[in-house]
Amino acid sequence: QRYSHSQFVSRYRTLGSREMKKAAKSSSRKVKPVVVLVDTIAKKMMEIIDKSGAQATTATSDKKSKSSSSGDKADLLAVGIQVGKTKVFLRRRAFDILEKMRKDFMATAAIKVQAIARGYIHHRTYVEYCQSNLQLQCWVRVIIAERKVQVARENFNAKRIQSVYR
Repeated sequence: QRYSHSQFVSRYRTLGSREMKKAAKSSSRKVKPVVVLVDTIAKKMMEIIDKSGAQATTATSDKKSKSSSSGDKADLLAVGIQVGKTKVFLRRRAFDILEKMRKDFMATAAIKVQAIARGYIHHRTYVEYCQSNLQLQCWVRVIIAERKVQVARENFNAKRIQSVYR
């Protein structure tokens, strides 16, 4: 797969947005966002590859051992990513891993949004129940107070009738 720098950043920025923000704030020299993003993604891909137990081919490990002095470049070659002047090149395996990472990230984000939406809906329903409960309690208190007043009037009037009769 081939992406221009802007296409790559717009498609995969969610996978390394924190690191891109840190690099934009802290660096004294201008660092291209695509370089920061590719380095971040390469580190994450190496972790995934190490976790899955997949071993690199002998040719890739030979390249890595030869160019160990170049640091991050070796990681990029081992993962299968190359950054050119205007484009980012991905091998099939790197593209598949990258798309899986992106899909997982989007699924996690969707789950978070759904959880927040469900929480909001339940909270709104709870507030409605609380308000309804308060109105019901108020109504019951009014009925109880009216009954007490009625009983008090009946007793007062009964005493008045009894005192006049006696």
